[in-house]
Amino acid sequence: MKNKLIPTVGACFAATAAGVLAGDFSDTTTAIKERSGKSSGDWCETIGDIGSLYKDKSNPWIQEIEIFGRVHQQWGYTDGSDNGRDFSGDGDELRRLRAGTSIEFLNGFKLHSQFNFSYGGFRDTSIRYTDYDDVHLSYDFGDLGSFENFTVGYGRYKVGFGGEEWGSSKKIKTIERSNLNNYYAGDRATGTQVTFEVNKVDYLLGIYAVDGDDQAIGSFSGDLAYQIAAEFEALNGDVLLQAVFVDSDGNTPDDSFGYDWALSATYETEIGRFDLFTSATYGEDYHGDAAYGIVVMPSTELIKDKLEAVLRYQWLHSEADTIDPTKRIVQRVAKLDGVGLPSGDSNHTFYAGLNYFICDHHAKAMFGVEYETNEGTVADTEATTVWGALRFYF
Repeated sequence: MKNKLIPTVGACFAATAAGVLAGDFSDTTTAIKERSGKSSGDWCETIGDIGSLYKDKSNPWIQEIEIFGRVHQQWGYTDGSDNGRDFSGDGDELRRLRAGTSIEFLNGFKLHSQFNFSYGGFRDTSIRYTDYDDVHLSYDFGDLGSFENFTVGYGRYKVGFGGEEWGSSKKIKTIERSNLNNYYAGDRATGTQVTFEVNKVDYLLGIYAVDGDDQAIGSFSGDLAYQIAAEFEALNGDVLLQAVFVDSDGNTPDDSFGYDWALSATYETEIGRFDLFTSATYGEDYHGDAAYGIVVMPSTELIKDKLEAVLRYQWLHSEADTIDPTKRIVQRVAKLDGVGLPSGDSNHTFYAGLNYFICDHHAKAMFGVEYETNEGTVADTEATTVWGALRFYF
């Protein structure tokens, strides 16, 4: 690996999106929410409320309207090598620019839609409409017998498989999710979701089309995938169990999943001053080759509500050479330096970072360093990446 001085993380990121912003609802029953003038000291509260345009539970037609959005800008520098071939470089990326709206109407229906506007990619922060991120319509039946909060929805969903993917990118503690997460995360898919609670256990059942075409709501036919998730409190923490089974021969165009089946278990708890996240995943591809791994991520507040320290260790192993190094930004820098990185069967990453909360997760700065190795029949890759990011959402 080249012995280079890693540049100081210091990039200023700014982005604006008109009409994109959203957040939590304030407790109001006025038809049109009046916005009183706020002092500069209340701007964090304003960020949390600005997306709430309308709320009136007594209106039989429309109960709530909100708009929302997020701007995620990041920068990284990578220095690495593979089998004696060195590569290094840096670049910025408009990681996410999304805007959307949510409307609750007719006392039970909810229409959610969200759009992507980040177009350029690595070293190109161009902005234009690209596609739907997700769009779905649901109906909340309330309590049905022993089923509480029984909701049925249909549309294009983010299939959140794995403990890291289950949580929103608005609140993740690391700048990028782990390779284990990304190996099984999948893409958006058209389908049906049913959610409910029984005996203090939250369930999600999903059926999706495997063919994830780029339509707002694609075809719900052909090969199907099935998801089940259960979340509950146990062992002084929160437990999330998930399974996905894909009924496909692996030849479906635009496959949203890319594997035959997978299981995941996540456990989150508090130990003293530390929050501890642990997750394990096991699955097989369409050829019957297994890939499995773990993520262990402790975090703690160094300054209450302001500064958080995060560590993450990830290990991912496959029975075939199917593991690629981190896409952002190791693969991209290597490619620009003319170094093709082969896939491997054993991947380790070590991440250490700091998160500075300007207004909780609504506005925060993130810094991190990640060391990665990826080994296999041909692969012998190692890389160190320095990250910086600004995250903002309404």
